[in-house]
Amino acid sequence: MKVNFFAAAALALLMSSVQLSAEISFRQCRRGPETEGPQRAFSSKYDLVCITDPGVSATINGQSVHVYNTGAFGMPLVLSKGENTVKVVLKKGSETRTENLVIVYDEAGRPRRQETKPEDPDAPKPDTFYERLTYVETLEDAYLQYGTGSDRLGASRMGSLDAGITLKVVGQYNDLYKVRLCESRWAYIPTSCVKPTAKETRVVNTNNMSISNEGKRDRVTISFPNRLPYYVWAQTDPTVINVDIYGAMNNSNWITHRTGLGMIDYVDFEQVESDLFRIVIKLKEKYSWGYAVKYVGNMLQIEVKHSPVLSVKGMKIGLDAGHGGPSSLGAVGFTGLKEAEVNLDIVRRIKKMLEKKGATIVLSRSEDVEVSMAERRRIFSEADVDLMVSIHNNAGGGPFKPMGTSTYYKYITNRALASCLLDRMLELDVPNFGLTGNFNFGLGTPTEYPNALVEGLFMSSLPDEEILASEKGRQEIAEKVVAGIEDYLKKVAEK
Repeated sequence: MKVNFFAAAALALLMSSVQLSAEISFRQCRRGPETEGPQRAFSSKYDLVCITDPGVSATINGQSVHVYNTGAFGMPLVLSKGENTVKVVLKKGSETRTENLVIVYDEAGRPRRQETKPEDPDAPKPDTFYERLTYVETLEDAYLQYGTGSDRLGASRMGSLDAGITLKVVGQYNDLYKVRLCESRWAYIPTSCVKPTAKETRVVNTNNMSISNEGKRDRVTISFPNRLPYYVWAQTDPTVINVDIYGAMNNSNWITHRTGLGMIDYVDFEQVESDLFRIVIKLKEKYSWGYAVKYVGNMLQIEVKHSPVLSVKGMKIGLDAGHGGPSSLGAVGFTGLKEAEVNLDIVRRIKKMLEKKGATIVLSRSEDVEVSMAERRRIFSEADVDLMVSIHNNAGGGPFKPMGTSTYYKYITNRALASCLLDRMLELDVPNFGLTGNFNFGLGTPTEYPNALVEGLFMSSLPDEEILASEKGRQEIAEKVVAGIEDYLKKVAEK
């Protein structure tokens, strides 16, 4: 028994010794496809980022650098041509680890852009003119866009269209049809949004309009012989919703306002051009709570939502956690922090706080699953939310400075909500990355409810990532979003 006891004691001492002398962890965040050998750089300016254990002190080429609570550290370097040796020294207590990193600056080795493939003679030419007029009919989820441009979020959209609307095609640009809306105006529509039709477009007379209170909404109705294309846009001062109907001439000799309208003050019209008819809807209040335009048969219905009770208590609020699932991680920080997981954690915190205040919360996702943009829109639309906030975190720029926070909106009517959210986020004492309008984001396109997007901080910034990786940082972001929503409701109530 004594021999076994001393053997066990000796083993425990050995294990303790191994733990005490455990090596300080280290890895270099590499760029490009190389996983072994020297790192290759194609510019003399190089941002070196490494990961170690929290609490370790570090120097790079003899210069002390800050190690964040995530274990990330680094510094910008200026490389000489050829091989550059960078000495990294890590210390924790009595232990030291030294790494000599080799970075090869080879300006001549910069990957060249792939040469443009020879033009396909059968491919559509830019703005090909159709000598023989072609007609198409819109499908479900069709939309118009202003031009042929695009970016990573897609083209700048004018707005959605119902199915069953006939359009005249006058040209083509790659996978876009150029369609004539009226004699002097046109737009572009993806070829995937339409199908060929034997129907043709023609200018028609409008019928009479009626405005009535339908409970939670005021409804404007006007019928046509067939479905016509339309474009909806809003002004904020005075608060006016404009609905442009293309291919229509005024014959609305009665515009009947029923009693007891909740949100609409009055409806009028303008014959902007000989074949462009505009419905002008003046609201009673400065802030709109959403509107929807749709056809029921050949009758166009414009529904304007009444103002809810201006308190979080009793309000139905949509919360969107951006990204989700294995194929939509969003931005990934240097330490491996995933945006999709951070977004969801912040949304769960917001949900908990808002529910304590009496709100009903609708989530686009409650787990780490992928949800399409169309499905997210459907969830919020069918739930009939009063407002919606989407939570994301940004990426881009350099890794060594705080990049800050920003908020985004598509339509000018949602600017006030985005502004209130940004003002609160800036209380985190982070840089102001901006308030951005006409943002081409899929969840910003619905007009049925006020909505805005919050880009909390930058996953690609080491100081921002440190905040996002902490429980305290995520909780503070959630608290600022809740405060921003409450500020918006107070601002609306004041008017």
